[in-house]
Amino acid sequence: MHYFFVDESYRDGLAQRTISVGCWAVEQARPNQGEELLRQAFRPPVEDGICSVLKRLDALALVASATLDKSLWRTGEIDGTDDIPAMARADNIWSHCVTFTAARLILQHLQSGRPLDNVDIYFDPKSLKRQHEEAWEKTLRALVVSQAKRFAAQLGSNRLKKLRIRHIEPVRKPTEGEAHNKFQIGTWIADKLCAHASQMSEVAAGRIKTCDMSDTIRRTVQQWDGRSFHDD
Repeated sequence: MHYFFVDESYRDGLAQRTISVGCWAVEQARPNQGEELLRQAFRPPVEDGICSVLKRLDALALVASATLDKSLWRTGEIDGTDDIPAMARADNIWSHCVTFTAARLILQHLQSGRPLDNVDIYFDPKSLKRQHEEAWEKTLRALVVSQAKRFAAQLGSNRLKKLRIRHIEPVRKPTEGEAHNKFQIGTWIADKLCAHASQMSEVAAGRIKTCDMSDTIRRTVQQWDGRSFHDD
């Protein structure tokens, strides 16, 4: 069984906005045996502390980024589908980016020769509308899992044969003076991965990967503006 911890960050330019999603995975038994190891991630400098923790936990991480024209984000824009009557454009983009990143991290495990079975996803809270949240969770549990299994089978691998996404839960932020629990530390590490991915990936010897999902996300989101996924 694995935990997937997720968080995102944003960076604005003059004409574009970038979303980066950090996601890292660890076998549940490792942090469950002692949260003190997780707390070592707080030791400065943050890049070294987190890289050390990921190594000792034998964890894998991915930071995927999408740089999109601000005209595509359009604050106040409301998108809708048959099963999602209304969702803010920014929330629409977020859910696609998190889905992409989680799927790529599953692929990263397959390519690294690591089996995955039950996965629990914990993320920084988002105020999604109920129908949007339900559709997003269905995409993760059904589409992502089935596609991952199909791809693994095509490669002649059975490492994802028992893959299942169970819990998908938001993690509340700790109150002032409250000690972080393992889920809060996990999402905090995901947040720091977004900010320090380039430095960490150089230190972590392949344990932390980065990728650009701009083209896929742009083509996906532009469909709400009446353009085909295949339009350039």
